[in-house]
Amino acid sequence: MSLWPKLAGCERHGIIMKNEVDELLKESIEPPIIVLENVSKSYQKDVDAVRDVSIKIRKGEFVFIVGSSGSGKSTLIKMLLKEIEPTSGKIFVNGKDITRLRRRLVPKFRRNLGIVFQDFRLLKDRNVFENVAFAQRVIEKPSRTIQRNVPAMLSLVGLSDKLNAFPRELSGGEQQRVALARALVNNPLILLADEPTGNLDPKNSWDIMSLLDEVNKKGTTVVVVTHNVEIVDAMQKRVITMNKGILVSDEQKGGYSNEN
Repeated sequence: MSLWPKLAGCERHGIIMKNEVDELLKESIEPPIIVLENVSKSYQKDVDAVRDVSIKIRKGEFVFIVGSSGSGKSTLIKMLLKEIEPTSGKIFVNGKDITRLRRRLVPKFRRNLGIVFQDFRLLKDRNVFENVAFAQRVIEKPSRTIQRNVPAMLSLVGLSDKLNAFPRELSGGEQQRVALARALVNNPLILLADEPTGNLDPKNSWDIMSLLDEVNKKGTTVVVVTHNVEIVDAMQKRVITMNKGILVSDEQKGGYSNEN
């Protein structure tokens, strides 16, 4: 649909506002990279983990999703990863309706995503280099490319001296840095992080968030699910707040304090 009929419709109803015009102009130039349209997810009858949620995230945004346990925020991430399917509604990632994506095409779809989890999910029997290289081997990158990309990515996260170390020899902060390097080595369009600082002390938490911020400044869209009030309030990014499966607020330069 053309931009101008939308603007004319707003004007006819007397509701045209500067922020609405700005939003329409941005969408006309470049469509959102993530769109959820009236998405709901029920795990059992009459129990909604997510209820009628609509969200648009533009390319290059940094977005926090916050809320108490059971609010539906991790369910949103799982649906974006296509680990689970919505009960109703549509989800578009990079212009594709992933609710219609065939299961055999999911691995290819996930190549555009970087994923970081609270529990690191490193391969315990492989060293740091091989953990990061694994992501490149999955998409069949040549060995010469892997030998170049992996050290460069480990340098970015400050682990150049840990290439041969195994996960058991690393601190929690170092393990999460390896997980972040693995998530980024394929240069994903989108980075999804589910409680990336949940198992870390305050210093390491800030180190990880600083890295995510740096990655975002280079153009990667970053979506972070977190309980960390201090980090959310301090970073002043866009904050989407969930409560009992419902989107209750969506604030630019918001804070965790907006939850209530």
